[in-house]
Amino acid sequence: LAKPLLRCSIPTISHYAGKELRLKQQYFFISASIQAAITKYKKTHDDIHKLPEKVIFQMNDTHPTVAVAELMRILLDEEELGWNEAWILRQRHALTQTIRSWQRHWKMAHRPFSRLLPRVYQIIQEIDRRFLIQVRERYPGNEEKVRKMAILYNGQVRMAHLAIVAGFSVNGVARLHTEILKNQELRDFYEMMPQKFNNKTNGITQRRFLMHGNPLLADWVTGK
Repeated sequence: LAKPLLRCSIPTISHYAGKELRLKQQYFFISASIQAAITKYKKTHDDIHKLPEKVIFQMNDTHPTVAVAELMRILLDEEELGWNEAWILRQRHALTQTIRSWQRHWKMAHRPFSRLLPRVYQIIQEIDRRFLIQVRERYPGNEEKVRKMAILYNGQVRMAHLAIVAGFSVNGVARLHTEILKNQELRDFYEMMPQKFNNKTNGITQRRFLMHGNPLLADWVTGK
């Protein structure tokens, strides 16, 4: 799921107003993208249960991760699936995390979130509730783990946590960056679900491409 084109159109009036506008923009593009994907799928497929075989939503960074809850909303409320059925289908989300500092990952205060998107927020609450049951079963008595891994905590919705919990793949944009995520920023999640983490190097410079793709031409260019 691509980043919205209006991502930078955030007013400088106030921090609160800017985040609220960003949430509106993100949700508009996310919901439209998911609905378009499902509509396209249903034109040639009758069984919504096979959606994961044909559709994957790529979330670049944490801003569009409300897509997880929006897909659940559509599957639950519009396709009339049960929670377990919808949760299985939601797994075709992948997160590319591009920001190293965990403190900068996008968060949203739960009050404006629940006011603007009450049904989506309700679904996130249920995802969080079910996930924390798993955390407590895995780490009995360790409420510090619960605090660090919860999706909803201290009056905020942690969007990155939502994506990691619900998605099937999490990657950095370089091998070193992925190792930082696994060993530092996302260590708790990596320890609990290591199978989700992998590396995808983000692009290549033209010089490196030329050196590997056409060494003779690279030598000629360097010689000039």
